[in-house]
Amino acid sequence: MQKKIDPELLKAIIDSPFSKIDYDYLLANHPAKIREEEMKIMTVEEPLPVPLSLSVENIYIPSSERQRDIRLRVYRPKGKQNLPILLYFHGGAFIYGMPEQYDFIFYRLAVDIDAVIVSADYRLAPEHPFPAAMEDGYDALLWLSESADRIGGNKNRIIIGGSSAGATIAASVTQHARDKEKVNIQHQYLLYPPTDHLLKTSSMNELANAPMQTKKAAYWMWKHYLQHQMIEPPQYSVPLQEKNFDNLPDATIIVCELDPLKDEGKEYAQKLQHAGASVHLLEIKGAVHAFDFFPCKISENFYLQQVKLFKLILIQKL
Repeated sequence: MQKKIDPELLKAIIDSPFSKIDYDYLLANHPAKIREEEMKIMTVEEPLPVPLSLSVENIYIPSSERQRDIRLRVYRPKGKQNLPILLYFHGGAFIYGMPEQYDFIFYRLAVDIDAVIVSADYRLAPEHPFPAAMEDGYDALLWLSESADRIGGNKNRIIIGGSSAGATIAASVTQHARDKEKVNIQHQYLLYPPTDHLLKTSSMNELANAPMQTKKAAYWMWKHYLQHQMIEPPQYSVPLQEKNFDNLPDATIIVCELDPLKDEGKEYAQKLQHAGASVHLLEIKGAVHAFDFFPCKISENFYLQQVKLFKLILIQKL
């Protein structure tokens, strides 16, 4: 299988300090410890300089139960108002990850697509299983629909997105928001999304031991997220198990050729299309899950492609 992986990408993965973390073992035995291991690596890395044309700040909004705040990391092109908004959810198997891990992408992307990016620091499993992350995401969405002008955004031009487990949360929030009928999401942008907890697709079995995402890791991810509700997951928790796909926004869905999650991402695209949504499905050849986190040509090419995709989405939604 490694022969198919883009060789420069494979080398970048092997050379990464994050490859020293045994994610599969920790997911099964000490899931919260992954956060500690990643933080050790991040604290020794040099912080990236913020572009002069960009403002980056952490703001805190009240949760719906008013007993705590939700942190939003806001990337805002300076001197501009009424910009479209991308509400984003970071990856990390529902268990780890943080908005700052996407600085290297969003420092560029916010400027290149001329949009405000809002990255939600949602609650993590296993301490906070479903629906905690979705509730935080929906609270963030509601706040943006009412207060976007405070951060230079246009409340009527909200796109929702995420990568990996963050894409799952984005899809769940989108389904939930459709039924609540309070916010109009213009588009959903799902990057290598896990959409089903059953793990029965051909790609899940054929690529069960792929780099960056294994079948074992996928099982434990869902186990910690759903906990005692694995047999009968609640509504919105597993996007592909949703019974009603009508009236969901158009979507861009990106899958990776060598990712076991590939087929379920394609199945989700088909469900949306059959219900009448316009879907752009893109498969990145030679790529594995989370490939865009590693410095190599395939990742840079994808970044440039991503800019074009967002610009096209924003033009269509004017």
